[in-house]
Amino acid sequence: MNINFNNYNYNGAWYGKEKVNFNGKNFEIDVQIDGYDEDIIPENSKIVLHCFLDNLNNKIDKIVEATFEYYCSRKDELGYSDEESIDFPTLGTPNEILEMITLIGITIPDQDYYNEAAVSLIFNCTWDKENGMGICFVGEYIDEIGFQDVAL
Repeated sequence: MNINFNNYNYNGAWYGKEKVNFNGKNFEIDVQIDGYDEDIIPENSKIVLHCFLDNLNNKIDKIVEATFEYYCSRKDELGYSDEESIDFPTLGTPNEILEMITLIGITIPDQDYYNEAAVSLIFNCTWDKENGMGICFVGEYIDEIGFQDVAL
């Protein structure tokens, strides 16, 4: 993937937009790269963003599994397990969860705080329009999933 970091602007962090393909669909997403130098984007963060976006579709199975588990736990937590709900419909397969989420952003946190590459994904989702969903990867593993704010 070709990323033009010259189009990024600094405002407490580096912000830009990228066009990505996620699960066969194209999205224009917001990218936030945390950094404290307003003159230069951290090189290690650039590398992490490149590698993650190049391999994003290889992470679909992990995203589906974690999202489906999160969806089911929220459904139970809110009391919709025993009744049909417009917001929490019964899914035939875990992969159907992909039709309920939209990738809207990626955050690259300050990599100095992690032993492995850390990346957070931000999604809108049909079952929680107000809070959305965030997934935080550390290395190849999902470290946290929850409302969007876990990824910001």
